[in-house]
Amino acid sequence: MNRRQQEQTIVNLIRSLGTSLKNRGLYPPTHPLVRTPVEKCFSDILLFFANRQELALAITDETLVFEGVPIFKLTSSLELFMARLAAIGIPAIIFDKGLSPEDIEHFIRFLHETKEEGLTPSDVQERIEKMGITHIRVKPQVEEDDDFSLARDTYNNAVDTVATVLREIRLGRIPSGAESERVTNAISSMLKRNRDAIMALTMIKNFDEYTYNHSVNVAVISLAMADALSLSPQEKTEVGVAGLLHDVGKTQLALDLIRKPGSLTVSEFEEIKKHPEEGFVLLGKMSHIRPSSAYIVREHHMRFDRKGYPDMGPDYPQNPASSIISVADCYDAMTTMRAYQNAKQPLEALELMERLSGKSLDGSIFAVLKNVMGSYPIGTMVRLSSMEVGVVTGVGPAGYGPNRISVLVDRHGHPLPRPEEVEIAGIDTRTAPPGRSILGTVNPLLYPDAQKEALLSASPS
Repeated sequence: MNRRQQEQTIVNLIRSLGTSLKNRGLYPPTHPLVRTPVEKCFSDILLFFANRQELALAITDETLVFEGVPIFKLTSSLELFMARLAAIGIPAIIFDKGLSPEDIEHFIRFLHETKEEGLTPSDVQERIEKMGITHIRVKPQVEEDDDFSLARDTYNNAVDTVATVLREIRLGRIPSGAESERVTNAISSMLKRNRDAIMALTMIKNFDEYTYNHSVNVAVISLAMADALSLSPQEKTEVGVAGLLHDVGKTQLALDLIRKPGSLTVSEFEEIKKHPEEGFVLLGKMSHIRPSSAYIVREHHMRFDRKGYPDMGPDYPQNPASSIISVADCYDAMTTMRAYQNAKQPLEALELMERLSGKSLDGSIFAVLKNVMGSYPIGTMVRLSSMEVGVVTGVGPAGYGPNRISVLVDRHGHPLPRPEEVEIAGIDTRTAPPGRSILGTVNPLLYPDAQKEALLSASPS
């Protein structure tokens, strides 16, 4: 199965669980409307045990997640299934290899018959074992490492989605936008659950897949700003999809032009300037794409002072959310190494963008980015008062402590055998409590590969 087929199978098997539970309240246990969904679930779940010993199903931020795949479109039966898990006190369950239809059937019976609420995971585990359920376990709690694993799955799914959309368009086909909307919602969910986990991934740059990673990074950063602006769920989805697909119009340009390492000629730049309008046209043809997302894609290079492209005239009513994509696009492009530019460090990029504020960039939206990124953005290499050197891997609310630092180099300048994770309660040596505090930034060129090592250790695969 390819990824899309896997995800559809996941949706189907979870729906089968919900359908069986719903019908269990209407029909006897032996009725086909109860038994058939169990058998369908079993046949689907067997496909995933080919290369796994266990499968995890969890409730995360009121969302069902199976093996890292969130289920957003809930039927009434799925809502009932999720409500029963939450009410009884089951945060996550594990299906072990060797699972039988009887295990599933007995677990559905347990969910249907249990009247108590708020049980401890150990109580639930004891009861299901007494029912003879041998290959379904209750997971007591979701570990922090699972946050980083889920963040990486979410990020990689988004990269795959962008790659698929661009490939389909280059082949002359118009893909559906449903998958782009799904991964956008998954990113939003991950930002609520553990913002640092997925924001850290935007700083692990992949030069070979710049186009895909850049698109996902812009979506992640844009959605973080959308959260800070308290946009509605629909507006967040529109912004996220636009961020994910903001460069889709480049599929209509020659690959040699897009990949050209040197400066562009005047005529070449005129070709590049066509991609927002090309993107607008393409998104207009795709199903499951809201009109606002298409307009945001068209407008993301117009600039705050309207000196960008395309030139729609001074009276054109620009979508306010376009500035979110423009700011996120600028930040990620500046902090990424390209054939024609060295990557700027996060603080350096913010300082350069400050000069563009009120000109090419909307000053109020740039202020939101600064607030989201904090005084020492994720990915910044810093020196501590202990003279150790580390990389910021997490920031506190509104950019104020605690900052999470991955210490890589000891006070004598020797690399540590393993990064040490510490939290800094303050960002100013005058106000920080006794212990480590941040003295300032460090040039990462002094410690090659250290930044990536720290971010990878903070978000293990």
